[in-house]
Amino acid sequence: MLRGDRVLLRAVTKDDLVALHRLHDDVETAVVSSAEPWAPETVDQAIARYERREPDPANVVFAVESLPGGDLLGSCLVWGIDTLNRNGHLGISLLPEARGRGYAPDVLRVLCDYAFRIRGLHRLGLETLVTNSAMIASAEKAGFRREGTLRDHAWVAGAFVDEALFGLLAAEFS
Repeated sequence: MLRGDRVLLRAVTKDDLVALHRLHDDVETAVVSSAEPWAPETVDQAIARYERREPDPANVVFAVESLPGGDLLGSCLVWGIDTLNRNGHLGISLLPEARGRGYAPDVLRVLCDYAFRIRGLHRLGLETLVTNSAMIASAEKAGFRREGTLRDHAWVAGAFVDEALFGLLAAEFS
């Protein structure tokens, strides 16, 4: 388990899936947080997919719990880990009741610590829609620098949206 000031990151368990499935059922949030097209999925389908999964060292998913208390807040991941070039990307998806409460910067810092100190990565990227002001603020609080914009890069609910690109090097992380 990985501890931050306000959060604990741990393995996702089968018991988490019902609560985390709420993130999938929130279509408006799901379509902006996934590169995959949204499609309906039952909790039973999500559990079956979870039970079939294989360990994937290039994509590491964590459940996010509050400290103290242990309330499930959402999930996060380090994805697209490239061991040759020693880089990867971060993602967070918090349940609605956890949003806007200051957890995201701490989640990002704990993910960075995992990626840099434990996995030995050199660079982390973070991509978000330019309309996601909460994630942009959280990335900046965690030390990420804005590196650019991908114009009309994401198809979201019937329109193209720009994506903001952020990066953080291991030497910049404290």
